[in-house]
Amino acid sequence: MFCAPFPPAQVATTAAPDAAKDAEAVLNEVRTRMKAVQEAYTLHISFGKSRASFDPHLMPMMESFDARLKAEKRREVRQALLVAKLYIAPRAGIKVTPELQQEVMAELPPTSPAWSLEPRLLLYAVGSLADQRMADDYLAKARENHADPSVRGPLIYNQFQEGFYTKNEALWKGALEKLDKEYAKEPYTKEAHGMLENAAKTAIGIVAPAFSIKSLEDPKTTFTNASFAGKYLLLDFWATWCGPCRGEMPQLHAAYQKFKGKGLRVLSLSFDQKVEDIAPYRADPTHAMPWNHAFVEDGFRSPLADAYGVRGIPKPVLVGPDGKILATETDLRGRNLERTLEKFLGKP
Repeated sequence: MFCAPFPPAQVATTAAPDAAKDAEAVLNEVRTRMKAVQEAYTLHISFGKSRASFDPHLMPMMESFDARLKAEKRREVRQALLVAKLYIAPRAGIKVTPELQQEVMAELPPTSPAWSLEPRLLLYAVGSLADQRMADDYLAKARENHADPSVRGPLIYNQFQEGFYTKNEALWKGALEKLDKEYAKEPYTKEAHGMLENAAKTAIGIVAPAFSIKSLEDPKTTFTNASFAGKYLLLDFWATWCGPCRGEMPQLHAAYQKFKGKGLRVLSLSFDQKVEDIAPYRADPTHAMPWNHAFVEDGFRSPLADAYGVRGIPKPVLVGPDGKILATETDLRGRNLERTLEKFLGKP
């Protein structure tokens, strides 16, 4: 992993006019090409062709960038070419190597104009740093000093997300204050407020929103809040197409086996597009999910999703015997799941 100090170039300097112009030309070349690719993709799908059969024809551009980098000595242009490669590679079906990430981080300062191509690339590249303090310092410099507000805004929103998901109230409140002050009209600022509004719908201590939904196994059975009165109920919003949901299955199976004897019940609520998608997944013994199931028609657009503030999955919610919410989200994910269940149900 790349652990060297940031290059002196992290201090903003004035680029030679021709270098700055040529660097911007590289970024515009990528923007123009990707706009054409998106239009071609839309047309491809409109003809009923599969997504997998679409070829964006980006390899010639990648090869061109490689050749230009071998000859290019001007710092600003090299930075633009490296960010362009980082952006194009996965869209061309090329795996982004650690070497490319490290090269990007070695040559690009936090304030490089090249990050304007796609601010999220900065977050991705920083992930290659082994030193977390170095990564945090890099992001802070970009967030505070980058000349392009379209770079600073998303980085502040990322800081809000970090504070929100780690329950660092001071962090997310500070980030939200900046968003409201400087980026009030941006979609991500609206999204930040939406996250808070939805989190309030499953706030700790409130009565779980009412639900009524048919059992997947027995259509004659309808699950409601009252069906689980006196029990600890883990509501599991999920889908077979959701990679993180599938990733939770080993921990969820293990926790269920340990705590079902202490009154734990699980109700998995599928957001799959078709109910027929569920059975094939559960046919594998490693994720049989031997508990209660229901299929949520309309998924994220359903009244149930609105009631529980489900904007993304997986979303676990633990309801106590009295019907009040005890825990949600990260407290019920991965290794935290058993720790949280043991806190309320005792050791298995």
